Amino acid sequence: MLPMGTIMAASMIVGVLTTTDLPVIKLIKKLPTIVLQAIAILVLLSGLWNVLWYALQHLGEYWGNAAFISGILMIVIASYNLIPNKLPLVLLKIKPLLVFALLMCAFLYSMTIYQM
Repeated sequence: MLPMGTIMAASMIVGVLTTTDLPVIKLIKKLPTIVLQAIAILVLLSGLWNVLWYALQHLGEYWGNAAFISGILMIVIASYNLIPNKLPLVLLKIKPLLVFALLMCAFLYSMTIYQM
């Protein structure tokens, strides 16, 4: 069975790949909408699990705080693919920053798993 940290790191990376607007990754945006929405739902569920299950039980601890931050980021990143027209303008303007922040969270999780 895969450890939950690995699943979270993979969810973060998939969220970043499906949300980024970099020209190198434009092929991912050509996937059918239903596939992109299914991926976004998985990222959303991962973010909800991170925030509502793990983080709330371990808030104040290093990994509890990391789960809270990465979970919130995953929820927002998923919303870019699920409800882009309903997002506030400020979220649309800081999208690159949030995608980069989630990428850094994925890097943190991945490096920690690699070092184990």
